[in-house]
Amino acid sequence: MKKLSHFKLLLIAPTLVLTACGYGLKEVYEGIPYNSSNFFENYFNEWNSQINPYDSNNRITDKKDVYSLNSDTDRVFTSLDDVNFRDCDPNWNNYAYTYDKENPDDGTLAYGPAVCLAKANNSFKYGITSKMFDGQMFCNGDYQKSRTQVEPTNHGESKGFGVLFSKECNNPSYFMMNFKCSVVLADNQNLRSGLSNLKITVSFVLKNDIGYTYVPVTYTVNEVPTNSGDDHFVPPYSGRKEMYTCFGFKLDNLNLDRLIGFTIQYEKISDTVSPTYEGQETYHAMMLYEVSFPHTTWH
Repeated sequence: MKKLSHFKLLLIAPTLVLTACGYGLKEVYEGIPYNSSNFFENYFNEWNSQINPYDSNNRITDKKDVYSLNSDTDRVFTSLDDVNFRDCDPNWNNYAYTYDKENPDDGTLAYGPAVCLAKANNSFKYGITSKMFDGQMFCNGDYQKSRTQVEPTNHGESKGFGVLFSKECNNPSYFMMNFKCSVVLADNQNLRSGLSNLKITVSFVLKNDIGYTYVPVTYTVNEVPTNSGDDHFVPPYSGRKEMYTCFGFKLDNLNLDRLIGFTIQYEKISDTVSPTYEGQETYHAMMLYEVSFPHTTWH
Protein backbone atom coordinates (compact mmCIF):
# COMPACT_ATOMS: atom_id res chain seq x y z
CA MET A 1 0.00 0.00 0.00
CA LYS A 2 1.45 3.37 -0.95
CA LYS A 3 1.39 6.24 1.53
CA LEU A 4 0.64 8.91 -0.98
CA SER A 5 -2.19 7.44 -3.06
CA HIS A 6 -4.88 4.77 -3.40
CA PHE A 7 -7.35 6.48 -1.06
CA LYS A 8 -9.68 8.10 -3.59
CA LEU A 9 -12.41 5.48 -3.40
CA LEU A 10 -12.53 5.32 0.38
CA LEU A 11 -15.17 6.85 2.56
CA ILE A 12 -13.97 9.98 4.33
CA ALA A 13 -15.10 11.31 7.69
CA PRO A 14 -13.70 14.56 9.08
CA THR A 15 -12.21 14.68 12.52
CA LEU A 16 -10.25 17.08 14.68
CA VAL A 17 -6.68 17.82 13.63
CA LEU A 18 -4.36 17.30 16.60
CA THR A 19 -0.89 18.73 17.15
CA ALA A 20 1.54 18.59 14.27
CA CYS A 21 2.40 14.96 13.57
CA GLY A 22 2.75 13.98 17.22
CA TYR A 23 -0.59 12.24 16.82
CA GLY A 24 -3.73 12.90 14.86
CA LEU A 25 -4.88 13.07 11.26
CA LYS A 26 -6.76 15.37 8.94
CA GLU A 27 -9.19 12.73 7.75
CA VAL A 28 -10.25 9.24 8.75
CA TYR A 29 -10.23 6.65 5.98
CA GLU A 30 -12.55 3.76 6.69
CA GLY A 31 -11.49 0.27 5.75
CA ILE A 32 -7.71 0.74 6.01
CA PRO A 33 -6.10 -1.00 9.00
CA TYR A 34 -3.93 1.02 11.39
CA ASN A 35 -5.26 4.32 10.05
CA SER A 36 -7.64 5.31 12.81
CA SER A 37 -8.23 8.48 14.81
CA ASN A 38 -8.12 6.17 17.83
CA PHE A 39 -4.49 5.95 19.01
CA PHE A 40 -4.96 2.47 20.45
CA GLU A 41 -6.26 0.96 17.21
CA ASN A 42 -3.03 1.86 15.41
CA TYR A 43 -0.59 -0.29 17.37
CA PHE A 44 0.95 -2.60 14.78
CA ASN A 45 1.55 -5.88 16.63
CA GLU A 46 1.74 -8.13 13.58
CA TRP A 47 4.15 -11.03 13.37
CA ASN A 48 4.64 -13.38 10.48
CA SER A 49 3.95 -16.65 12.28
CA GLN A 50 7.02 -18.35 10.76
CA ILE A 51 9.41 -15.91 12.45
CA ASN A 52 7.43 -15.11 15.60
CA PRO A 53 9.61 -16.15 18.57
CA TYR A 54 6.49 -16.11 20.78
CA ASP A 55 4.66 -18.65 18.57
CA SER A 56 5.53 -22.26 19.40
CA ASN A 57 4.89 -23.24 15.78
CA ASN A 58 7.46 -20.84 14.30
CA ARG A 59 10.15 -22.03 11.90
CA ILE A 60 13.10 -20.46 13.73
CA THR A 61 15.69 -23.22 13.87
CA ASP A 62 18.68 -21.19 15.04
CA LYS A 63 18.40 -18.29 17.48
CA LYS A 64 21.63 -16.39 18.13
CA ASP A 65 22.51 -14.67 21.39
CA VAL A 66 21.55 -11.01 21.64
CA TYR A 67 24.33 -8.83 20.25
CA SER A 68 24.84 -5.46 21.98
CA LEU A 69 25.90 -2.87 19.43
CA ASN A 70 29.09 -0.93 20.05
CA SER A 71 28.83 2.71 19.02
CA ASP A 72 32.38 2.75 17.64
CA THR A 73 32.99 -0.66 16.09
CA ASP A 74 29.45 -0.89 14.67
CA ARG A 75 29.37 2.78 13.63
CA VAL A 76 26.05 3.37 15.39
CA PHE A 77 24.36 6.67 14.51
CA THR A 78 21.37 8.29 16.21
CA SER A 79 20.91 11.49 14.19
CA LEU A 80 21.12 12.79 10.64
CA ASP A 81 24.29 14.71 11.55
CA ASP A 82 26.07 11.87 13.34
CA VAL A 83 29.61 11.37 12.00
CA ASN A 84 29.05 7.60 12.13
CA PHE A 85 26.26 8.02 9.59
CA ARG A 86 28.78 9.48 7.15
CA ASP A 87 31.00 6.44 7.66
CA CYS A 88 28.13 4.05 6.87
CA ASP A 89 27.25 5.39 3.43
CA PRO A 90 29.93 6.16 0.80
CA ASN A 91 27.42 8.40 -0.99
CA TRP A 92 26.66 10.46 2.10
CA ASN A 93 27.59 13.81 0.52
CA ASN A 94 25.20 13.26 -2.40
CA TYR A 95 22.05 13.29 -0.31
CA ALA A 96 19.72 15.88 1.23
CA TYR A 97 18.62 14.31 4.48
CA THR A 98 15.70 16.59 5.44
CA TYR A 99 13.90 16.16 2.10
CA ASP A 100 11.68 13.26 1.06
CA LYS A 101 8.81 14.29 -1.21
CA GLU A 102 10.97 16.41 -3.51
CA ASN A 103 14.63 16.96 -4.28
CA PRO A 104 16.37 20.26 -3.46
CA ASP A 105 17.65 22.61 -6.17
CA ASP A 106 21.35 22.04 -5.44
CA GLY A 107 21.62 18.75 -7.34
CA THR A 108 21.58 16.46 -4.29
CA LEU A 109 18.96 13.76 -3.88
CA ALA A 110 16.39 13.31 -1.14
CA TYR A 111 17.93 10.54 0.97
CA GLY A 112 14.82 8.47 1.77
CA PRO A 113 13.59 7.94 -1.80
CA ALA A 114 17.17 7.33 -3.00
CA VAL A 115 17.82 4.41 -0.65
CA CYS A 116 14.32 3.04 0.01
CA LEU A 117 13.60 -0.65 -0.40
CA ALA A 118 10.73 0.06 -2.79
CA LYS A 119 13.30 1.47 -5.21
CA ALA A 120 15.53 -1.56 -4.76
CA ASN A 121 12.78 -4.06 -5.58
CA ASN A 122 9.08 -3.86 -6.51
CA SER A 123 8.19 -6.53 -3.94
CA PHE A 124 8.45 -3.88 -1.20
CA LYS A 125 5.71 -1.71 -2.71
CA TYR A 126 2.76 -3.79 -1.55
CA GLY A 127 0.92 -4.44 1.69
CA ILE A 128 0.47 -2.52 4.91
CA THR A 129 4.21 -2.74 5.68
CA SER A 130 5.10 -0.84 2.49
CA LYS A 131 4.69 2.38 4.51
CA MET A 132 8.10 1.56 5.96
CA PHE A 133 9.80 1.07 2.60
CA ASP A 134 8.61 3.88 0.29
CA GLY A 135 11.18 6.57 1.11
CA GLN A 136 8.91 8.92 3.08
CA MET A 137 11.12 9.66 6.06
CA PHE A 138 8.85 12.27 7.65
CA CYS A 139 5.21 12.89 8.49
CA ASN A 140 4.45 15.67 5.96
CA GLY A 141 1.01 15.99 7.54
CA ASP A 142 0.10 12.46 6.41
CA TYR A 143 -0.09 11.11 9.98
CA GLN A 144 -1.17 7.43 10.09
CA LYS A 145 -0.72 7.05 6.35
CA SER A 146 3.00 7.73 6.73
CA ARG A 147 4.00 5.71 9.77
CA THR A 148 3.88 2.39 11.62
CA GLN A 149 2.95 2.66 15.29
CA VAL A 150 4.93 0.29 17.50
CA GLU A 151 3.82 -0.69 21.01
CA PRO A 152 6.46 -1.01 23.76
CA THR A 153 7.28 -4.34 25.39
CA ASN A 154 6.38 -2.67 28.69
CA HIS A 155 2.82 -3.67 27.68
CA GLY A 156 3.84 -7.32 27.05
CA GLU A 157 6.95 -9.14 25.85
CA SER A 158 5.43 -9.98 22.45
CA LYS A 159 4.65 -6.37 21.51
CA GLY A 160 6.33 -5.28 18.30
CA PHE A 161 6.26 -6.81 14.84
CA GLY A 162 8.06 -9.17 12.47
CA VAL A 163 8.20 -8.90 8.68
CA LEU A 164 9.17 -11.69 6.30
CA PHE A 165 10.15 -10.64 2.78
CA SER A 166 9.49 -12.53 -0.45
CA LYS A 167 13.10 -12.04 -1.60
CA GLU A 168 16.55 -12.47 -0.09
CA CYS A 169 19.63 -10.26 0.18
CA ASN A 170 23.29 -11.10 0.76
CA ASN A 171 25.74 -8.89 2.66
CA PRO A 172 23.72 -5.72 3.38
CA SER A 173 26.09 -2.90 4.37
CA TYR A 174 24.05 -0.98 6.94
CA PHE A 175 20.63 -0.65 8.54
CA MET A 176 18.61 2.55 9.00
CA MET A 177 15.29 3.48 10.62
CA ASN A 178 13.73 6.93 11.09
CA PHE A 179 11.24 7.54 13.90
CA LYS A 180 9.97 9.64 16.78
CA CYS A 181 7.79 8.82 19.80
CA SER A 182 4.35 9.73 21.06
CA VAL A 183 2.76 9.80 24.51
CA VAL A 184 -0.98 10.17 25.10
CA LEU A 185 -3.58 9.84 27.82
CA ALA A 186 -6.63 7.65 27.36
CA ASP A 187 -8.78 10.75 26.86
CA ASN A 188 -6.21 13.27 25.58
CA GLN A 189 -3.98 12.80 22.57
CA ASN A 190 -2.61 16.35 22.58
CA LEU A 191 0.11 16.43 25.25
CA ARG A 192 3.24 18.52 25.60
CA SER A 193 6.43 17.57 23.79
CA GLY A 194 9.42 15.93 25.43
CA LEU A 195 12.02 13.17 25.07
CA SER A 196 12.08 9.38 25.49
CA ASN A 197 14.82 6.89 26.28
CA LEU A 198 14.39 3.52 24.56
CA LYS A 199 16.08 0.13 24.46
CA ILE A 200 15.58 -0.98 20.86
CA THR A 201 15.95 -4.55 19.64
CA VAL A 202 16.20 -5.21 15.91
CA SER A 203 16.33 -8.87 14.95
CA PHE A 204 17.48 -9.92 11.50
CA VAL A 205 15.93 -13.01 9.97
CA LEU A 206 18.03 -15.20 7.68
CA LYS A 207 16.89 -18.09 5.52
CA ASN A 208 18.63 -21.40 6.17
CA ASP A 209 18.21 -24.87 4.70
CA ILE A 210 15.50 -25.96 7.14
CA GLY A 211 13.93 -22.73 8.37
CA TYR A 212 15.12 -19.38 9.68
CA THR A 213 18.03 -18.01 11.71
CA TYR A 214 17.19 -15.25 14.20
CA VAL A 215 19.89 -12.63 14.91
CA PRO A 216 18.84 -10.08 17.59
CA VAL A 217 20.82 -6.89 18.22
CA THR A 218 20.11 -4.22 20.80
CA TYR A 219 21.04 -0.62 21.57
CA THR A 220 19.80 2.10 23.94
CA VAL A 221 18.77 5.26 22.10
CA ASN A 222 18.36 8.27 24.36
CA GLU A 223 16.51 11.57 23.92
CA VAL A 224 14.15 10.52 21.16
CA PRO A 225 11.86 13.45 20.24
CA THR A 226 8.39 12.78 21.62
CA ASN A 227 5.14 14.48 20.58
CA SER A 228 7.26 16.58 18.23
CA GLY A 229 6.02 18.26 15.08
CA ASP A 230 7.30 18.20 11.51
CA ASP A 231 8.99 21.09 9.72
CA HIS A 232 7.46 20.43 6.28
CA PHE A 233 6.44 23.89 5.06
CA VAL A 234 9.60 25.84 4.14
CA PRO A 235 12.79 24.29 2.63
CA PRO A 236 15.32 23.14 3.71
CA TYR A 237 13.11 21.71 6.50
CA SER A 238 16.07 21.88 8.89
CA GLY A 239 13.83 21.57 11.97
CA ARG A 240 13.42 17.89 11.18
CA LYS A 241 16.88 17.21 12.55
CA GLU A 242 15.54 17.94 16.03
CA MET A 243 12.10 16.37 15.52
CA TYR A 244 13.10 12.82 14.55
CA THR A 245 15.71 10.21 15.40
CA CYS A 246 17.57 8.53 12.56
CA PHE A 247 19.07 5.36 14.02
CA GLY A 248 21.28 2.87 12.25
CA PHE A 249 24.54 0.96 12.18
CA LYS A 250 27.00 -0.92 10.00
CA LEU A 251 26.38 -4.63 9.53
CA ASP A 252 30.01 -5.65 8.97
CA ASN A 253 30.22 -7.46 12.31
CA LEU A 254 27.16 -9.60 11.61
CA ASN A 255 26.94 -12.43 9.08
CA LEU A 256 23.63 -11.64 7.38
CA ASP A 257 23.80 -13.75 4.23
CA ARG A 258 20.34 -14.72 2.99
CA LEU A 259 18.64 -11.87 4.87
CA ILE A 260 14.90 -12.29 4.38
CA GLY A 261 13.20 -10.31 7.14
CA PHE A 262 13.47 -8.36 10.37
CA THR A 263 11.64 -7.64 13.61
CA ILE A 264 11.50 -4.50 15.73
CA GLN A 265 10.70 -4.26 19.44
CA TYR A 266 11.47 -1.64 22.05
CA GLU A 267 11.30 -1.09 25.79
CA LYS A 268 10.47 2.39 27.04
CA ILE A 269 13.02 3.15 29.72
CA SER A 270 11.66 6.62 30.53
CA ASP A 271 10.11 9.73 29.05
CA THR A 272 9.89 13.35 30.17
CA VAL A 273 6.21 13.79 29.28
CA SER A 274 4.55 11.27 31.60
CA PRO A 275 5.83 12.75 34.91
CA THR A 276 4.05 16.02 34.11
CA TYR A 277 0.71 14.18 34.20
CA GLU A 278 1.07 12.80 37.72
CA GLY A 279 -1.58 10.31 38.74
CA GLN A 280 -2.70 9.66 35.16
CA GLU A 281 -1.74 6.64 33.09
CA THR A 282 0.11 7.50 29.90
CA TYR A 283 0.54 5.37 26.78
CA HIS A 284 3.69 5.32 24.69
CA ALA A 285 4.44 4.48 21.06
CA MET A 286 7.28 4.54 18.58
CA MET A 287 6.17 6.27 15.38
CA LEU A 288 8.26 4.53 12.72
CA TYR A 289 8.44 6.24 9.32
CA GLU A 290 11.09 4.40 7.34
CA VAL A 291 13.26 1.27 7.47
CA SER A 292 15.97 0.49 4.94
CA PHE A 293 18.96 -1.63 4.08
CA PRO A 294 20.44 0.92 1.66
CA HIS A 295 22.15 -0.05 -1.59
CA THR A 296 21.05 -3.69 -1.50
CA THR A 297 20.08 -6.14 -4.23
CA TRP A 298 17.22 -8.59 -3.69
CA HIS A 299 16.63 -11.86 -5.49
